Amino acid sequence: MASTEPSNQRPDPFQGMRIADTDFLMSVEGRSSCTVCGKSRKFFCYTCYVPVPEIASRVPRISLPVKIDVIKHRNEIDGKSTAVHAAILAPDDVKIYTYPDIPDYREESGVVLIFPTPTALTVASLFSGETYQMKENYGLPKGYHMGTLLRFRLNDIVDTPLQPQETTDERNGGAADCDGESFPVKRAVFIDSTWSQCRGIYKDERLSGLRTVVIQNRISQFWRHQRNSPRWFLATVEAIHQFVLEVHIAAWGLDSRYRGLEHIHLNMEQIPKERIMHPSEMNPDEVPPYNGQYDNVLFFFRHMYNLIHKYYDHEKLKAYKRPLY
Repeated sequence: MASTEPSNQRPDPFQGMRIADTDFLMSVEGRSSCTVCGKSRKFFCYTCYVPVPEIASRVPRISLPVKIDVIKHRNEIDGKSTAVHAAILAPDDVKIYTYPDIPDYREESGVVLIFPTPTALTVASLFSGETYQMKENYGLPKGYHMGTLLRFRLNDIVDTPLQPQETTDERNGGAADCDGESFPVKRAVFIDSTWSQCRGIYKDERLSGLRTVVIQNRISQFWRHQRNSPRWFLATVEAIHQFVLEVHIAAWGLDSRYRGLEHIHLNMEQIPKERIMHPSEMNPDEVPPYNGQYDNVLFFFRHMYNLIHKYYDHEKLKAYKRPLY
């Protein structure tokens, strides 16, 4: 099921992931009409979130473990947002809203916001019940904004781990039940904008009261980095993939045979050994541990990565302006 490796000699950052073959996209010629709005598109319609009919049967469709809402800043260009990829590939689970036209999340339980704040939890702590007392200003010099949190491992900014608080839905040392209504997260909200824009959106009272969550560092493969941002400021679809991967590992474990984490430089040390499942430990009647179930959310992302790196030198990609789909 995995795609063939690109023909050049550069390292393939997607090696080991279970991403469907994207090679056929290289042979797509011309543009087609969207079946919904009728506008001319290359691979998919970035306003209707559907693939063009010529390739629709070959585009994977996946289900995610939680619902994903993406709140897009009105100045973000639809055709350049990688959040669109997720909405097309997981249409039953991903919705995109343009701020300020967003749901009122104060009326819904089980919603988390992926955003670095002083009280943000890791995905693992959502399931374990363990919380942390952060060092003042994350232990950073004054003047650093909250986005700098993403530059550090959790252990570098934690002052004191606090004991889990047991509730009626949490037993066995604070671990959350991963079935039914007790699943600790049902919807995750992502803000798709520049860092300066997203801080303004976060202040909205419909969002500011949500429990916040941070994801682990990993190297971004995005071809349009924000100015002065490190390589682990992820594109939106990369962040979605990282979040659902961490949710699955926290809830059902990681298949020891999966090799997709090695090439994105994910910190394997942060995955507890008891969450890594070997074949002899797996129960066929239970949800299988993570073995690439959501990797196809990177289907179009990987194609664009390969296409751009085929024609442009890696060091010049920061100046590259990708055309609309």
